[in-house]
Amino acid sequence: MDMACRERFCLSEDLMMENAASALEKKLAEKKSVLILCGGGNNGGDGYALARRIFSKNISVAVIVCVPERSDMCLLQKRRAKNCGVKFVPLSDSETFLENNNFDAVVDCIFGSGFHGALPDEISALVKKINAMEAFKLACDIPSGLDLLGNASGECFHADVTVTMGALKLALFSDFAKEVCGKISCADLGLDRETFENSVPQNHGPKYFLLEESDCKYPHRQNPNVNKGSFGHAAFVAGEKIGASVIASCAALKFGAGLVTLVDFKNACSSGEKISLDINGLPSETIVPYEIMCGKNFPERTSAIALGMGLGRDCGIDEIKKYIFENPEIPLVLDADIFYHDEILEILQKRSAQKSPTVLTPHPKEFSVLLEKCGLGIFSTGDVVKNRVELAQKFCGAFPGTVLLLKGATVLVAQKQDADSDCEMFFNPHGTAVLAKAGSGDVLSGLVASLLAQKYSALDAAKSASLAHALGSKKICPDFSLTPFGLIGALEK
Repeated sequence: MDMACRERFCLSEDLMMENAASALEKKLAEKKSVLILCGGGNNGGDGYALARRIFSKNISVAVIVCVPERSDMCLLQKRRAKNCGVKFVPLSDSETFLENNNFDAVVDCIFGSGFHGALPDEISALVKKINAMEAFKLACDIPSGLDLLGNASGECFHADVTVTMGALKLALFSDFAKEVCGKISCADLGLDRETFENSVPQNHGPKYFLLEESDCKYPHRQNPNVNKGSFGHAAFVAGEKIGASVIASCAALKFGAGLVTLVDFKNACSSGEKISLDINGLPSETIVPYEIMCGKNFPERTSAIALGMGLGRDCGIDEIKKYIFENPEIPLVLDADIFYHDEILEILQKRSAQKSPTVLTPHPKEFSVLLEKCGLGIFSTGDVVKNRVELAQKFCGAFPGTVLLLKGATVLVAQKQDADSDCEMFFNPHGTAVLAKAGSGDVLSGLVASLLAQKYSALDAAKSASLAHALGSKKICPDFSLTPFGLIGALEK
């Protein structure tokens, strides 16, 4: 993209580097002392240009030369900074230098987005020491230590803010990257981001998109001439752990479904105030809110089905599977325990072949199990987290039309619409650690089922439900206090 912009729009490399340094400079407003860590490529060149620009503004500036300069622009920018009087510190002297000097801010300009492997030992030790400092930390383009997929093989710079150059990078939106990138902004290098990103033709292959808050399409009711049936009837299969399906069904009703029924094959739940006590005097039945209906069969006009939340891993699902196969047009949400059933492969194969709307909402461990059940390979939970883009693409290629909503620090929604289309991947970075609590996943499945019942497409339901779920989490305070029903209440916009 850099090269295409230089050739097509006659932007010099020097001008683009000055714009990059200017974007970094803006993030250092009111800082009085700044330490810059410079590499030997153009990332280092950005750092040297920054040092020159802020040195002339009576800011105390020092540069630790982490890698000898190797690109022409890095050489030129270092020479300019030297002529201005910027102080350079060899990497070998950095430990002593840091012991004797304090800084308000540290800027990481060591390695850019092409980095792979682990940081060299001496740089790794420096970065570890910098991470322990209380100074404001700013990363240029991408925190040093992150590879192309957003993973790190060793130490990685931990930024408060990352200013990425020209275009957003896939690596910035991995689960690990969420720990080290801080707030992400995109620098204008002389062209707006859209023009920069479109400077080269879109190659065939996966298409990546970043979901923004405005992409959440809430199910607002515009037509006044409606009844509850106008907004669908979502059916949730109740299993061994009834609470999970109760949580999901309550989320579905809250998010706009006109009717919600718990399909209770095991006669384990009751509606309203009916309570049976066991020999210890404790309730033996799960009490379902009055507004949620209970039945032994799927409702006559079921418009979406949710299966798996609290289902159990050893129970028979023949009756459920028969209904699903006889009604392929009804949208289906699959979550949690269903991924441990051997029947999952048959369900997915038939649903994909019949082009039936289907959304799966696994977390990484469940996705690991699912991949193995589907004959797509054996992967640990760690493998899934590190290689989720590749594995999501592999899964979607095996089951065209199926929507995968892979949970994590950054949620990934993926779909390959048909065998001949490219896989589309949507990244939702808006969630918070608040969601790391039992029951939050059940809420998400309920939101997806609700939107499917209200005639959203499978892809749109997954995207909007994921965003509403994430944005709702930001309203929870204090950050450790989330409960599933508190999250459901936070959905009110």
